[in-house]
Amino acid sequence: MAFLSSLLITAPTGVWPSIINAFEAVGNYAWAIILLTICIKLVMSPLDFFNKKISRKNAKVQAVLAPEMAKIQKQYGHDKNLYNQKLNELYKKNNFNIMGSCIFMLVNFVLIIVIFFTLWNSLNSMANYKIADQYNQLETEYNQVYEHTEGTEEEKITAANQAVVVKYDEIKDSWLWIENVWVSETPWTNSIPDFNSYLSMIGNRVDVLNQETGEVESVNFNDLTEEEQLTIKTNYEKVMNPLRESTGRANGYLILVILAVGTAFLSQFLNAYRIGKKAKSRNGDSPKSQISNKIVIIILPIIMGIFTLFYNSIFALYIITSQLISIITAPLIDLIIDKVEDRAEKKKEAKVVVDYSRKK
Repeated sequence: MAFLSSLLITAPTGVWPSIINAFEAVGNYAWAIILLTICIKLVMSPLDFFNKKISRKNAKVQAVLAPEMAKIQKQYGHDKNLYNQKLNELYKKNNFNIMGSCIFMLVNFVLIIVIFFTLWNSLNSMANYKIADQYNQLETEYNQVYEHTEGTEEEKITAANQAVVVKYDEIKDSWLWIENVWVSETPWTNSIPDFNSYLSMIGNRVDVLNQETGEVESVNFNDLTEEEQLTIKTNYEKVMNPLRESTGRANGYLILVILAVGTAFLSQFLNAYRIGKKAKSRNGDSPKSQISNKIVIIILPIIMGIFTLFYNSIFALYIITSQLISIITAPLIDLIIDKVEDRAEKKKEAKVVVDYSRKK
């Protein structure tokens, strides 16, 4: 077997990579993901509206039915089947379909989760591809300049290293203070991965040329002999180590992590505050509801912090942009629902007055 100089590169395919690459026409992947996130939230906003509208309607109905539900609990709580039967009869009597409401909210929740994790997976694949593609371009540049430079070995290497620096400035994907958007924005992460980090990102796969068949084969790096592994590692470090020493730097200052945690906390806190305020105005906020809200306020920011801490900066920008839009649009949606409900209430009152007048 003969080793190719490049490690395995497979361009990611699918819906998200195609959409993200189309948005990249703005000139930068970071701005592309921000713009894409805005579009996603706009498309999802009608679902958010109806989800909140249904949630509020359910809460009002349950507040009205709370006294009767308490009586049913007291009378039939010892018999689960009978309790459920009486509860369903109460719902049916008041034209309240709790299952239908839950199904819509469940669909909305599942859709949000699917978008989150499929986009996360696609951006990880794109990050791995972009890092590998950058290395292949830099390696090609190094070899071409080295071969076409006349002079001593030291002069050839110096010229090749300089060419790599220039090429890297042309092809790197940076954004504001972030040097490399395809790795995490942390002080301990170098903008240019070392060999072990690079190998981990591309899944420990390498290309080898089978001299007997003339075909390129993908093999696991760990399955190679020590000599073969050393050859591949030396090729990488020959090109990337001088660049890492001269150009590489800390990829960030945890700003995205802090923003992700902060926006997640603020979004959930404001949401819990609005729900709690409306619940108190109707029938008092239950201790169970307060505990549930507090758990979400704590857990969700931690989860968002983990995603932004250990994965690429591009996905962190998606998380932050999405949460900022939610913080901005949530009160607007509430205001629209309030207006719609007020108008419906006024029509209902007007109808009652008209009916009363006719009876007189």
